[in-house]
Amino acid sequence: MNKLRQSLHRKKPTYVPEASRPHQWQADEEAVRKGKCNFPVRYLGLVEVEESRGMHVCEEAVKKLKVVSAVVRKLNFEKK
Repeated sequence: MNKLRQSLHRKKPTYVPEASRPHQWQADEEAVRKGKCNFPVRYLGLVEVEESRGMHVCEEAVKKLKVVSAVVRKLNFEKK
């Protein structure tokens, strides 16, 4: 019975944290050091925050930016 249980039991894949996989980032690190990396970004705007740390601060700032950009788009659309 024990052998049957073991044969039906699926092993979960072991999790390997990002820090334990430095070989994946070596090419990126070399490109950054050589100044040959490219990070295309889209400017959303400017929001003043009271705290300088925390994911919740970033999430709230992005929410504010999205609301402001939607209002601006709506105003620009009404002008036409």
